[in-house]
Amino acid sequence: MKLELWTIAYEKLNKKLGKLYPQFQELHIQLKQGGVLIAFKAYIALMILTSILVFAGTIILSLLFLPLLGRIPFLSVTNFVFSLSAGSTAALAALMVMYLYPGLKASGRRGPIDKNLPYIASFLTLLSSSNVPPSVIFDSVATIDTLKEAHLEFNNIIRDIQIFGNDLLTSIMDNAKLTPNDQLRELLIGYVATIKTGGSPTEYLKITSEKITRERIGKLDMMLESLSAMAEIYIMMLVAAPLLFAVLFVTLGMIGSGTIAGMGIGTLLYLMTYLGIPIIGAIMIVIMSTFEK
Repeated sequence: MKLELWTIAYEKLNKKLGKLYPQFQELHIQLKQGGVLIAFKAYIALMILTSILVFAGTIILSLLFLPLLGRIPFLSVTNFVFSLSAGSTAALAALMVMYLYPGLKASGRRGPIDKNLPYIASFLTLLSSSNVPPSVIFDSVATIDTLKEAHLEFNNIIRDIQIFGNDLLTSIMDNAKLTPNDQLRELLIGYVATIKTGGSPTEYLKITSEKITRERIGKLDMMLESLSAMAEIYIMMLVAAPLLFAVLFVTLGMIGSGTIAGMGIGTLLYLMTYLGIPIIGAIMIVIMSTFEK
């Protein structure tokens, strides 16, 4: 049997962390939303064990290397205090990273689901219009691997039916509450509510699919407008401005002393070409990478 680190952490620390678990209920939800396949209590135990190991390891390393780097006596109060501070800081940092990781993972899954949601809604509508049974509809979506993060949500629904014996509507509701994407949550909860109230799930899916598609088209239009504005800024900052400054520097060098602010014209041109333009280009790339694709 393969023992994972969180398994060891749970076995060693579970009984001692009973009072700590209720303080991390929000983390319980984030673990499920982020698709982190570690049990809630095991993850808390892993957090604590990791921080302890980081604390001990940092103190040992600090005690050994601080005297070499800072010329501090090995057996001194200063070395001990600095090592203790470094260990506490590293342990707290490790604890914070592990606490934030599920939330960041959930946020990372939200985007891919949002991108594929129009296709999911259309596919559900198509199958429902063909009078396919609901269980077969959700099983079909769960088998589409190209939907990336989205198919995991439907896999969880089918898993709860086949392994835990839940009925379809209960499984949909339970997993809808844990999906990181708000629109997918609304679609699933609305689907269950429509069936329970005797409505037509096909009509509900048609209306919802059209709404999601319109919203997606609106977002794409906004993205295109933003890209158009960025293209104009790009031309202005990385084409027109460098040419303008190059002509300005050369002109000032010809009519002046050949220096600006104590720097030579050649130096300024080198700085603009090899430092200024790449930095501005990198900033533009970072900004454009935040746009929805």
